[in-house]
Amino acid sequence: MVSLALEKVGANYGRRVVLSDVDTGVLRGGGLTAVIGPNAAGKSTLFKRIAGLTSGPGTVHLADTAKGPQGICYMPQDTGANAVLTVYESVLLSAKQGSSWKVKDAELAEIDRVLSELRIADLAFRGLGELSGGQRQLVSIAQALVRKPEVLLMDEPTSALDLFRQIEVLGFMKRLSAEAGMAVLIALHDLNHALRYCDDTIVISGGSVLASGPTQEVITAAMLRSVYRVEARVEACSMGRPVVIVDESL
Repeated sequence: MVSLALEKVGANYGRRVVLSDVDTGVLRGGGLTAVIGPNAAGKSTLFKRIAGLTSGPGTVHLADTAKGPQGICYMPQDTGANAVLTVYESVLLSAKQGSSWKVKDAELAEIDRVLSELRIADLAFRGLGELSGGQRQLVSIAQALVRKPEVLLMDEPTSALDLFRQIEVLGFMKRLSAEAGMAVLIALHDLNHALRYCDDTIVISGGSVLASGPTQEVITAAMLRSVYRVEARVEACSMGRPVVIVDESL
């Protein structure tokens, strides 16, 4: 099962330091890790640095991987998808990245399976330009999953989805990560989603990691006050799961 760890990882844009000295413990496949923090904290830059799309100091350690760095897949917030393509064509192109253009029956079957699992099979032959923002977001998830990544970096994958779809997709990703042994890092703004679905959480603010570890140990009233500037409580709901209850902004 793949594992990922970051050691003194940083990133610069020109002379501006965006990330510095990011350290994590070992993040093992089979579970979800939330990456949380304020806007412009450095979450997207961190994902690009892990994926090798931007350079910087430090080391990204991958272990027990069959694909090496090629097993890392980054799903950005804005995919810039070609609106001329159909959904099926866009997912097929993603599946064929870096491989022969000869299409195998097994690859087509995998595309069908992923579209069905995400409940967007009915969109298969619609143009991307016809879709809503939420539908395009689901297509982006399909494009990532057909590549069968070992490490999947999802940058706010539920931001355009309604509440039902958010719960459905996060539940699906939790099951899939456990079944496939993927290490999945998800940038989230909804802390209650992090508490419900994510085993571990990394808090980034100002380009640095402020906390990292089991989600219920990381998302605390003290962290919410320090990072998000809100007075809040973390309490158990009627189902026994912890939830964030915000009292007021500071």
